[in-house]
Amino acid sequence: MQLGGRWKMMVLSFLLEKPRRFSEIKNNIPNISQRMLTLELNFLENKGFIERNVYEGKPLKVEYSLTEEGQYLDRFILMCREYGEWIREREMMRDSFNHCL
Repeated sequence: MQLGGRWKMMVLSFLLEKPRRFSEIKNNIPNISQRMLTLELNFLENKGFIERNVYEGKPLKVEYSLTEEGQYLDRFILMCREYGEWIREREMMRDSFNHCL
C-alpha cells in the first residue's frame, strides 16, 4: 500500500476533522489541481481509506469521509502532520539565522 506522494496525506489529514465536499478539500490544499485531487480521491476510495457519499437534492451534494480503515490511520497522520510542522519551523529558524549572518 502506497500512501506516499505529495497529496494523499494532506487529503487524509484534512478529512480527519469531518466529512468534506470536493470544493472544501480543493480550497484548503494549496496548489492542487482539480484533476490531481480527483485522482487522489479515487485512489484513496479504491484502497478503502475514504468513501464518497452522495446526498440527493438540488444541487446534488457529494461528501468524502474517512472509512474505518482511514480513521485507523489517525495517529499516523497526526504524527506526520506534526513532523511536517516541526520541519517547517526548523527551516524557518535556519533561514532566519542565515539572514542575520
